[in-house]
Amino acid sequence: MTTEAAGGQWPGFGPGTVINLAVVKGDHNVQNNYFITKDPDPVESATRHLAGLVWEQWHHEAELRDLFPVPIPVLWRMTDGGNLGDHDHLTGAPMAGSASDLDSFARSFSQRQPQRLTILGGAGSGKTTMAVLLVLELLRQMKGGDRVPVLLPLASWRPAEEHPKSWLIRQIVDTYPFLSARTVRDLLNRRRILPVLDGLDELPDLERPLALRKLNSGYPAHEPLVLTCRTHDYAKAIKKGPVLRSAPVVEGRPLTAEAVAGYLLDHATPQQRDRWRPLTDAVTRDPDGPAAQALSVPLLLWLCGKVHEDPDQDRNPGDLANRNAFPTPEKIEQHLLDSLVPAVYPSDPRDSPHPDRRAPRRWARGHGPREAERAARWLGHLARHLTKREQTDLKWWELGTTMHPSARMTVIGCAAGICVGAVVFLVDTVFVTVFAARPGWGFPARLAKGLLVGLADALINGPPAALLFGLAHRVRQAFVGAAVEPSRMRIGTRGRSGAPRTRSVRDILKQVRTGSLAGFAGGAGIGLLFGLWGKGVGDSRWFEIGLVAVMVYGAQFGLVFGLVSGLVAWLETPIDTDSAVRPRGLLATDRNNVLVQLLLLGPLAGVTVMVGSRLIVGFLGGSLWGVPVTAEPVWTIRFALLTALAGGLGAALSMTAWGEWVVLAHVWLPLTGRLPWRAMAFLEDAHQERGVLRQAGAVFQFRHARLQERLARPAEAGADDRS
Repeated sequence: MTTEAAGGQWPGFGPGTVINLAVVKGDHNVQNNYFITKDPDPVESATRHLAGLVWEQWHHEAELRDLFPVPIPVLWRMTDGGNLGDHDHLTGAPMAGSASDLDSFARSFSQRQPQRLTILGGAGSGKTTMAVLLVLELLRQMKGGDRVPVLLPLASWRPAEEHPKSWLIRQIVDTYPFLSARTVRDLLNRRRILPVLDGLDELPDLERPLALRKLNSGYPAHEPLVLTCRTHDYAKAIKKGPVLRSAPVVEGRPLTAEAVAGYLLDHATPQQRDRWRPLTDAVTRDPDGPAAQALSVPLLLWLCGKVHEDPDQDRNPGDLANRNAFPTPEKIEQHLLDSLVPAVYPSDPRDSPHPDRRAPRRWARGHGPREAERAARWLGHLARHLTKREQTDLKWWELGTTMHPSARMTVIGCAAGICVGAVVFLVDTVFVTVFAARPGWGFPARLAKGLLVGLADALINGPPAALLFGLAHRVRQAFVGAAVEPSRMRIGTRGRSGAPRTRSVRDILKQVRTGSLAGFAGGAGIGLLFGLWGKGVGDSRWFEIGLVAVMVYGAQFGLVFGLVSGLVAWLETPIDTDSAVRPRGLLATDRNNVLVQLLLLGPLAGVTVMVGSRLIVGFLGGSLWGVPVTAEPVWTIRFALLTALAGGLGAALSMTAWGEWVVLAHVWLPLTGRLPWRAMAFLEDAHQERGVLRQAGAVFQFRHARLQERLARPAEAGADDRS
């Protein structure tokens, strides 16, 4: 593919295919004509759309990982099949290449049948970098009929519980929500997806042999597949399980002293080369020394460049060659890992290293001498959170799981109770002031009574609401999981671009049933509180009153929640592709869905309560078991408002991913010093500007597992994660 704009029909495309002009932006940003080709076949159209999004996602990420314009020149060579691979006659001709020149390597891979590959290497050897660069090169060379390479981290797969293709479909839909599960399944059946699975070593030790067996059965030897893993972990796994069949194994070689010196000098600007000479000279002069051994690992070589990037800081790269200060490679590794955060969070303002890209929102006001200290504390909290959960994916909707479940229930319940009490105070103040004061009272007296009654009702209703929503949150945890998954759909009146509804009638009815059961349980809880209140004030018929209240409120709330849940399911459509692979986009989608439900479906819930109240009263004839059941218009309207406003707000805070994010990550964790007040801006800044985090779809990860482990180590000295 050339660097000139090309038009016309690409060879191999059938009639009806339309080619637009390609957009070309330079050596590392050549947009393949294939991505913007239009085709009436929906599967082919989805393939092109997916290819364009994967390119945009990983090219942007490669820029942030400093893979352009000077990638670390790691050499990848095929290993002896007798040790780590399959039989030589099944793996084909030898493969080799360099991360700095992927063209021939990608062409060799594309010509192999089947297109299978295992990428091995030590910790920090650049396996994920190789996978990213291979995906980009395959996309750059892509033409009609080729498969779309889709890079996905393996950490979330549980091979004992889920088939690999089912997991793959779910992961692709989660990362690229404009695709439905049916479309992804069609793409797989039509052989239009090349899975690139990163990090077999991130699975638990005991699951790796099973994972290899499942991959071989789920993706037989004739199907394409790329897998990455640490060499030691792979060798250990294949002692109890099979190798990835028919897949040649390439392994990253340690960098030579000349390659290390060349990379550092090329990475530096011409004006700064003299600053690096003492280190590069020492490395080439003593290729077996601690500095040369440490920097032969690509991760540590990148860290060295990042830590010493700013010449204004009091850090001299030549100090790494001092054997008295750094007698072993391990000492250099610890020093570089510990120096990263202070280096990228300086006390003085810095310009963005990517001036052509919009800077992320600031997470704090200005800079100061404590910026690195605070950033290290927050990053350490996140690292310990992931280490406890044995995960590498940092998901914004799971930040609250850093707290103990009981503490989460208490905080969320209290937040919901406070909000419900505030709504009750406002509504009852208005209703009492307008409708319940005695005739002849002046406005000041009416308002005083309204405020008094509103305050009393808020104090009476707030604690039960806190208990109710706190328990609802805890029960949801028990049945659904530790954290609510955000919605990867949006609320809309029509399917996007005429696309079919993603919810079937069966799915909608399932949502109606779930909502009805939840609504009945919530209403029954309110009725139970009525009975307990009657017992507390000495009412002799408290049991009958409570039982009637359970039936009436349970029926009302079951009707409301069932109707609203079904309507929400019917209105959900895939989210815009611009938000498909960005954490903030997913957060915005979930927030907008919650607000739409509150603003549009809240009034519907209120009307349903009023209509339902009249129907229930009419059906019961004004009483049940001798207990009067009435629905006076004014107080029915009041109850409908409280249901729509207070109930909706409490449910939003306790039962949605965005609500938990607001209560925990936006308020409680910052209050306790474990996160900054603008947590999402902090994560984006750590990814886009600092290089501490990387992004994989809608989740963040630490730049490397070693960095996560190093930041998590101070957990023993601090006790900030106990609540």
